[in-house]
Amino acid sequence: MRSAKATRCFPYRSNLICYFEVFHNGFVKQLNDIESRVEALFRAKRSQSTIYAVWPGRTRSDLFIIDDLDAFEKEQDLLENYYERRKYS
Repeated sequence: MRSAKATRCFPYRSNLICYFEVFHNGFVKQLNDIESRVEALFRAKRSQSTIYAVWPGRTRSDLFIIDDLDAFEKEQDLLENYYERRKYS
């Protein structure tokens, strides 16, 4: 497993990245939309879960721990997009 923070160029916005959340009880949840990513962000900041990502390559896929939650949020504009979507729903 690799650190997204240590990578320094992690492609948070890429459509190829598969994000998922792992809870302390072992439950795994795929984060496939803005709402699920925002909810996971809040839980991870409260140490209730951990966010991971798989970055697929040509010959292998790498597993990353999302260990910079601020970058996870900022690079995807999660909170801004979340509140904007809620305003119109």
